Amino acid sequence: MTDLIHLIYCSAAARPLSREELATLLSRARANNARLGITGMLLYIAGSFFQVLEGPPDSVDGLFEAIRRDTRHRQLTVIIREPLAARNFAEWTMGVADITPAELDGVVGANDFFARGESFTEIGEGRAKKLLAAFRQGRWRAALSDRSVPGLTTARPDSKPPNWFTFAFQPIIHAPSRSIYSYEALLRGPDGEPAATILQGIHPAQRVRFNERSRTAAVELAARLGLTTRLNINFMPSDVRLSPTAISSLIEAARRCDVPSSRLVLEILESDIIGSTEDFASAINAYRTAGLTFAIDDFGAGYAGLNLLAEFQPDLVKLDMQIARGIESKGPRQAIVRGILHTCQDLGIDVVAEGVETSDEYSWFRSEGIELFQGFLFAKPGFECLPTDCHIPN
Repeated sequence: MTDLIHLIYCSAAARPLSREELATLLSRARANNARLGITGMLLYIAGSFFQVLEGPPDSVDGLFEAIRRDTRHRQLTVIIREPLAARNFAEWTMGVADITPAELDGVVGANDFFARGESFTEIGEGRAKKLLAAFRQGRWRAALSDRSVPGLTTARPDSKPPNWFTFAFQPIIHAPSRSIYSYEALLRGPDGEPAATILQGIHPAQRVRFNERSRTAAVELAARLGLTTRLNINFMPSDVRLSPTAISSLIEAARRCDVPSSRLVLEILESDIIGSTEDFASAINAYRTAGLTFAIDDFGAGYAGLNLLAEFQPDLVKLDMQIARGIESKGPRQAIVRGILHTCQDLGIDVVAEGVETSDEYSWFRSEGIELFQGFLFAKPGFECLPTDCHIPN
């Protein structure tokens, strides 16, 4: 169990704060944080707050609930909440910007991060420092707010209504136990339109935001339908680089819906992993402590192939469905699959045969020891439902 976390959020002041009010806020925050064993920092620039809280999970979450109810700010956005190996702000309890040195002297434990560079450089390399740099450059800032808005969001609202996309769910079956192992969430339009139709209507600049919203929507719908198995959700690797809440928002949605994060399987297309696989692996592995499971989808269809497994070992590999087609009579495909199976067995990676449509294809894969399957032979995707009537050949 993780003993230390950090929670980073931003918000907008309900009204401009005077320097006296800011100094009082910092002084009280320092006293409360010291009592709770919480370290961190608070920045206030032009009406925007940016705060890092680090400490024991119960203490941080409890304090954040109190912060969330504070009427002096609005538009709270959780940027990240994740396990932490060591404190980044162990030497002080609060930092501040936009306050004069004379006033700062009266607030014990505060440091002016942006006027004096040494405090910023002392922070260890990691997510907190990157987000601080982004805030300094003008990102993660919100305008002063004088109207009522929702108290907590994990992503900005979409401009389109929430019912313009939905999901179908296709079972992934475990053959030996003749049970459903997981469901894959497949993007659909409100009338069952395919994913391509929906994605064509997304402006490229909005794609990352849409991806994040759709992932949380998949969890919410599956939970309403009574999910008791794992849930496979498609994930774009670039989202981790472009959005600091790409995965944390999904974990938060699962928490709200009482879906254990250990049931979430993020499927990443092999062909989407562009650039350094080592950097990709490092970014993804940071979330394994939350219990997430990772799968490489359409394995064998991209250029990375077995080279990818040298740097990143997923929990599951889903074979490209083109390999499955007629495999019972195609020797080269059989040789390729046997090589993949041998490698995955050595690395402790489970293999899913995807796109299986005939009993002959199924029989060949079973004879090679594969236990997990997905395809029309077993069940078609259920539109806004979790199919339970699966055909599993003897």
